[in-house]
Amino acid sequence: MIELKDVTLKYSSTKGIFNLNFSVEKGQVFGYVGPNDAGKTTTIRMLMGLIRAGRGSATIDGLNCFSRASAIQKNTGYVPEDVALFENMRVKEYLNFVTQMRGIFGQKNTRLRDMLIERFEVETRGKIENMSNGMKKRLAIVTALMHDPQTLVLDEPTSGLDPLMQSRFLDLILEEKRRGKTVLLSTHKFEEVERTCDRVGVLREGRLVENMDIVSLRAEETKAYLVKFAAPPNLEQIKKYGFGYQQFSQSDYEIFSPGDRIDVLMKVLSHEKVLVFNSKNQSLEEIFQQHYKKEIKQTEFKNEENNTQENEGKIKRSERKPKLMPKKTEKNRTLPDPEETVREVKKA
Repeated sequence: MIELKDVTLKYSSTKGIFNLNFSVEKGQVFGYVGPNDAGKTTTIRMLMGLIRAGRGSATIDGLNCFSRASAIQKNTGYVPEDVALFENMRVKEYLNFVTQMRGIFGQKNTRLRDMLIERFEVETRGKIENMSNGMKKRLAIVTALMHDPQTLVLDEPTSGLDPLMQSRFLDLILEEKRRGKTVLLSTHKFEEVERTCDRVGVLREGRLVENMDIVSLRAEETKAYLVKFAAPPNLEQIKKYGFGYQQFSQSDYEIFSPGDRIDVLMKVLSHEKVLVFNSKNQSLEEIFQQHYKKEIKQTEFKNEENNTQENEGKIKRSERKPKLMPKKTEKNRTLPDPEETVREVKKA
């Protein structure tokens, strides 16, 4: 299990990760998505003990991610976004080195490594420095998974892979999920989220703006249907039940429905004579973009509300009658009489 509680790691006032709270249960694949510089890699490097959070706690299998980093790195399958290998070593030499470091000995224990090498068609001859970026990523996947870890932390693991290897990798993730592995998958490929993940966290500017299961996310999807009617449909009835539409001709329409109201749409259309009915699903990428827009609008609304309240406060303050300070009343100063002064001098 992976768990983060109130984790904050600041690079500046706007860069870093802020108050992250989420967990990945055993047997679950958690998709971690967001635009570039959202903080995904920062989160993963913190989980692997490579950088330390300023506040909050993060654990993997109950181990503190910083104080127990060596144990976590030993027992976790980690694929970084940017693969760094020993370039001057030969591939076979590197694999043997990592095998020994992992404490894997004997033909029985190296069987998984050999199966992964075959599955991802890793070329074991030659030096690492002469390998393509895609082949280096395949090698990194093999070395991350060959000790059969129970937890996988994957940062853009399919970047650099060709479509065939991407598909093989996703198949492997589904197999590991069925075996009860815990998987954190950072990706910008939404088809990978749809195919493998149970839950998804959406990160924007270092903050988690969504944390929901795929089923709930899909329920928020706006589906579009291309419908051909035998006769002009009852548009008032379609609008009455809250469905949008776009008309192309007297018989051709595109009808829009929320993902959780398809059954209602079917009942409405059952009163019409439908010749063609084709669905045109919205991608997860479009759904996430809607979430970003919604979050931005909420932020703008709050800012406008705060500015309005601040301006109203200024107006009210300006309308207040200023407190008048009491005038200092000066005592009348009486100048001495010159003659009196002279008389006093003579007496003296």
